[in-house]
Amino acid sequence: MPPKVLFTTVYKDDPEPYDYIGSNARSKWFRFHWPRIQSFGLRFLKQNIPEIEILEYPTFEEYKKRLAEGWDVVGFSFYLNETCEILEMVEAARASGTVGELWAGNYGALTPQIQDRFDRIFEGYAEGAVAPYFGRKIEQNQVLHPPLIEYLATPFKKKLNIYGIMFTTRGCGVGCKFCQTPKFCNRPHPVPLESLERVISYYKERQINVVVIEDENFGANRRHADRVVELLDEYGMVWGCMARADYLRKKIPEWVEMRTRPDPATGRKPRMVKGFTGAAIGIENLHQDKLDEINKKEGTEDVLETVRLLQKYGLGTVGYYMIGFPDDTKESLRKDIADLASLKLDITQVCIMTPLPQTKLWDELDAEYGIFEEDWHRFDMKHLVWNHPKIPPAEMEEILSWSLRKVYNRLTPLRTSYRVWKNAYRYAGLAGMKEVASYVSRANRFDFHPEKPWLLEPEARR
Repeated sequence: MPPKVLFTTVYKDDPEPYDYIGSNARSKWFRFHWPRIQSFGLRFLKQNIPEIEILEYPTFEEYKKRLAEGWDVVGFSFYLNETCEILEMVEAARASGTVGELWAGNYGALTPQIQDRFDRIFEGYAEGAVAPYFGRKIEQNQVLHPPLIEYLATPFKKKLNIYGIMFTTRGCGVGCKFCQTPKFCNRPHPVPLESLERVISYYKERQINVVVIEDENFGANRRHADRVVELLDEYGMVWGCMARADYLRKKIPEWVEMRTRPDPATGRKPRMVKGFTGAAIGIENLHQDKLDEINKKEGTEDVLETVRLLQKYGLGTVGYYMIGFPDDTKESLRKDIADLASLKLDITQVCIMTPLPQTKLWDELDAEYGIFEEDWHRFDMKHLVWNHPKIPPAEMEEILSWSLRKVYNRLTPLRTSYRVWKNAYRYAGLAGMKEVASYVSRANRFDFHPEKPWLLEPEARR
């Protein structure tokens, strides 16, 4: 008999899922709603190793009920700020007497202080490391991409859009000081094009026409990225990505031109909603010396020029920004956030500088200032966990709240919605507006919580 293996996320007794946009906005009603309803890492494992069972955001009682079934292995996939709840789950598993080994993976498993609580630690993407437990081998060029379907909604529970998530490469080799990925996976691995085409086809067959590329650095493998864009164009998909500004700036005009490229068969320009619609950029800071300090390897003016180029073409903009550098003051941050707000991005994530285990930033801040916080919950990018020389913790959190109100005000979701509908009409007329309206109806009809996770049909391994 194959071993019994259960992989689980953190438990969650709150019925409301984590809301990415809600965590970066301070208005309860004038914002979008982007809930986390699945674990991407566990879906990849289940797609490639179907013998395992996965459990996503169960209540604590649901988790304990599954423990009672008896398992050779229970594995935990978690983030740093979920550590306290994971350790509760570990204690429950040990006390149950029904579990053999306990494994840990994802970024939360990189924390040295808790690694002795587990029997095995996995660093990086684990399909290849877990497969031998079932007598099989999975190479990087054999990884299958699972269907990952999510939605955008309003706080009023009305869904606005349905889209497929896609990872074209996994890992990042840039080496920013604040990021754990250089420890987790510092060599980007392309997901096979054959697998990507299968998942794009899966989405298209279900009338899911929007794809969000969640690579940490789309374009890390330029040739691979170009082929992915061609695939998306062949299937007539609407898509966006997260990428470095230097890559985006060169590609934006080309991708925009693809939206109106004549059909080779008819010579006519398409009248449909498709193609590149926007990007997320790690702005991080508006001062070059601070970007250099965290080894960002990008120029401030290059980043701003890329934002301006996106907006020139009417494309969506998402920006990531960091406050709480050692020389930041309350006064300097008020000016910086006003400058950031003037960019009028569609979504702006503002984080407090947070040292994460096994990063250069952790070592430097701990050595020079000291990391005082012992509650892992507060390592969520929204709390000050180290001894800042000029701003105390409570004041930093007040500055964060003010910053989020400033960059994501009540007009922001209205401005974004207007841009989406305007572009639909610009590229496809009334048919385009009908297409966007159909996203709303499809999203509200779709079952986002099936009894079993969506999976591609297995194929014979090469």
